[in-house]
Amino acid sequence: MKKLDICLIAAALLAAALLAAFFYWRGAQPSARVYAEVYVDGELTRRLDLPDEPRELEIQGVGGRNVLLLEPDGVRMLEADCASRDCVRHPKITRPGSVIACLPHRVLIRLGGEPDEDEGGVDIIVG
Repeated sequence: MKKLDICLIAAALLAAALLAAFFYWRGAQPSARVYAEVYVDGELTRRLDLPDEPRELEIQGVGGRNVLLLEPDGVRMLEADCASRDCVRHPKITRPGSVIACLPHRVLIRLGGEPDEDEGGVDIIVG
C-alpha cells in the first residue's frame, strides 16, 4: 500500500464516522410535534402531546393494567401486570411511527407526528 491509499482509506472512514454521528444525533431529537396515541382493543382512546416533564399514565387494557411513562424525548412502558412483560423490556420509542404493544392486554402505543419542515413530508411518489 502506498501513502495515498492509506490517506484515501482514512478519509473515507472519517467521512463515514461523521455521517453516522450526524444521523444518530439528528434522529435522537424528536420533532416538537410528536404525540403518543393510545389504542386499547384496536380503538384510539387517547392522543397525548409529549410533556415537558416526565409523567406517568395508567392504562386499563383488556384484562390488565399498564403504566406508560411519557417523557420529553419519547415514551416507554414502565409497568405491566401481564405474564410476559415484553412491553416493559421494549426500549423507549422516540420517532413517529414507532410502536410499543402489550398483546395480552391489547394495548398499543404509537408515536405520531409531523415531519420537521426541513425534512419534508413525502418519502416517495409513485405514479
